[in-house]
Amino acid sequence: MRRRILAVVAVAVTCLVAPAHAEDPAPIPTENTAGQAEPAAPPDMALSRARVELLVQAIRKDEPELALPLFFPAAAFDQVKAIKDPGRYHRKLVKVYLEDVRALRKGLKDPNNIELISVEAGRQKTWMKRGAEGNHLPYWAMYKARVTVKDGDRTRVLPLRVMINWGDQWYVTHLTRK
Repeated sequence: MRRRILAVVAVAVTCLVAPAHAEDPAPIPTENTAGQAEPAAPPDMALSRARVELLVQAIRKDEPELALPLFFPAAAFDQVKAIKDPGRYHRKLVKVYLEDVRALRKGLKDPNNIELISVEAGRQKTWMKRGAEGNHLPYWAMYKARVTVKDGDRTRVLPLRVMINWGDQWYVTHLTRK
């Protein structure tokens, strides 16, 4: 029960810290500005390693909210998505993400001791132009990135199903489910 309360509080805090439709939106990174003739190169996955380590820590400690920095920020989501009530959709995605973090833990042999070995970018990357998938702003979408962890006496690969860039960083939008 305590963990469920902590997860609910974490989602609430995330929504308060980066509320949907914030009055002072975050500056739009050069990599995501509308009207680019050519997209910038996709970000280097290595730049997101520290936030991936937070995902591993969240799994190890069974505290999914520790992995929230790896999830696409609400203020950026509001600027990217050209849909009615992007904040509502973002909150739904965060809820599923936290559930997926907990589910990843359940699938491990020795979750209390997992260690990050490597982070690999997905091979498929697509430039999502402005207007695609209901977007105000363009971004790179990357599919099937891989996080390899040591799990007891074996290695396991954890999926990062869909990530999108905001500036030079990759963020998860879908961890294991669509």
